Amino acid sequence: MKIKYFEYITVYLSVFLVCVFVGIIGRLVLLEKGADDYTAGVFFWISTGFGVLMFAILSLFLNELAARVLNRFLKVKKNESAENYIPSEDLEKMEEERQDVLIKPELPENKNLARDIEQIREERQNAVKNQKEARIDAAISYAHQEFALYASDDDLKQLGNNIIIYAEEMNLEKIKPVKVKDLSNLDLYHFGWNIWNCFKVSRQDRAAQFLKLTFADALKDVEVKSIKTHLKDDEQKGLIKIIEDFTDL
Repeated sequence: MKIKYFEYITVYLSVFLVCVFVGIIGRLVLLEKGADDYTAGVFFWISTGFGVLMFAILSLFLNELAARVLNRFLKVKKNESAENYIPSEDLEKMEEERQDVLIKPELPENKNLARDIEQIREERQNAVKNQKEARIDAAISYAHQEFALYASDDDLKQLGNNIIIYAEEMNLEKIKPVKVKDLSNLDLYHFGWNIWNCFKVSRQDRAAQFLKLTFADALKDVEVKSIKTHLKDDEQKGLIKIIEDFTDL
């Protein structure tokens, strides 16, 4: 890096000295022609500065132009050398292979791969669907066991329908109320938490709304926000208790 700077200094210093020499010659000529010292001095500085400026401008543009021309020349030379190194027969063969790749139809293996991926995707979707259906069946069975002594057959059936609506994330307005007896609000809260924990398809706000609509008569004086805050109170108290996973029962 220091050598490069030294070269720049040497070049520009040489140009400056040449311009000064030219300016001096011009000044002497003007003095011989009868010009005064002031005019000769002005000419000296103008000629010196103009010479340095012109050199700087020319070196800037000429260096960039020379670099571009040199790079293009070297690139063309490199390509020619590579082509000369490869035999003409190989060049023709490479060109034919390139054309074959461009027009080559889809391979049967690619079609089989796409078919396998689609089959895998379908199998996974069916597995998820079957797993969800199994959980819905388990939740309905659990609800029937817990409420068998406290609700009529029609209400038990409606409770199962309400669970399907909640689990499938359908509009909760489709829920119809269910009447129960001999159960406290704490029992209903525990049941709601167990259902939410089984599916976890939404936040507990929606589970609280599910309880509010399903047991509309029993929870008519309780707000949804209050239901949410008490879902897991006194876990082992009441007739219906908190169960982490009733699908194992």
